[in-house]
Formats: sequence, C-alpha cells, structure tokens
Amino acid sequence: MEPRLTEKKRKAIVDAASELFLDKGYGSVSMDNIASYAKVSKRTVYNHFSSKEDLFSEVVTCIWSEHSVPQLKYHDGADIRQDLIDFAEQSMDLLYSDKFNKLIRFVMGESGRFPVITRIYSEKGIRSLLITLADYLADAGKGKIDDPFLASQYYLGMVKESLFWPVLLGLIPMPSPEKQKEIINKTAGIFTNIYDLK
Repeated sequence: MEPRLTEKKRKAIVDAASELFLDKGYGSVSMDNIASYAKVSKRTVYNHFSSKEDLFSEVVTCIWSEHSVPQLKYHDGADIRQDLIDFAEQSMDLLYSDKFNKLIRFVMGESGRFPVITRIYSEKGIRSLLITLADYLADAGKGKIDDPFLASQYYLGMVKESLFWPVLLGLIPMPSPEKQKEIINKTAGIFTNIYDLK
C-alpha cells in the first residue's frame, strides 16, 4: 500500500476515534465502531493500533499537537514575571479550546471506570506543561526552589483554579480577556514574590 494512502487511513482512524470517544465515551466505543466510522476494515485499525488504549493515546497526542503547546526557556537577564505571564496566557488558550474542553470532560467522566485514561491524559498531555515550567523554574530559581515540579503545580494550579475549573464547572461565566490578564498578572506577581524570583 502506498505510504500516502496508509497515512490517510491512519488519520481517518484517529479522527473517527477522537469524535467517537469524545461524544460517546471510552467504554461505549469498540474498535468495530471506529473501523465502521472511519470506513476501513477492523484489520486495518489493528494494523495501525494494537489496542483501544494505544489508539486513545494517539488521540490525546493529536489533540495536544493541534495547539501551540507553550514553550519556556530561561536565560540570564530574563523577565521572569513576564515569562510566567506569557506561559499562563498561552496555557489558557490551550485549555479553553473546544476540543480540550471535550477531552477534559471526557477524562473526568470516564476515569472512574477506566483509570488508564487518566494516566494517558497525564503522560501525553498536562504533564508536559508542568515539566516545561518546572525546568524553567529550576534554572530561574538558581537554588531557591527546592522542588521545581511542585512549584510548577502551585503556579498552574493558582491560574487554573481562578480561570479554568470554575468556568468548566459552570460556577462563573468565561472571564473577559481583560479579566484573564488581570488575574494572570496578579498570580505571577504573587508567585514570584513567594519564591523571591527577580
């Protein structure tokens, strides 16, 4: 089979799995359903993916790759507070996207029955944000931060607790861009003061 056709079928499978998983749930979707929706044979699905777990992992990877995952690299003389503000704003752009919102609702709804979903989501997605930030903080802190990974959780946790989770759960309406900026600016200021980051 031509490489281009093979890649086209793989994409059709991943697209079908993404739509079915997010709309119907992990447990309700079979490899037969995915094959039928993608208009390929079940054998073709298994030629590309050895299991439903493997296919879901690819779905998560693709959802993240559709967006610009924030990048952050420390250099001497960097404006740490501004770097943290930029990182938080880019992270929220990702978290507010429609497909990511569907993904997180899906994970929350299905993780009780299928714990593997949470592991894949963490490994393939949100953990990359934390590691990127932790690496930056390790360099920027210059020994002031004992546990950069925990510090990264603190910072993103503060941002998400104010701007993401209350919106997702329907507790508050989507904040205006101005309000988002205000909250992120204040959060970055509090965080840099706590860790004495200049």
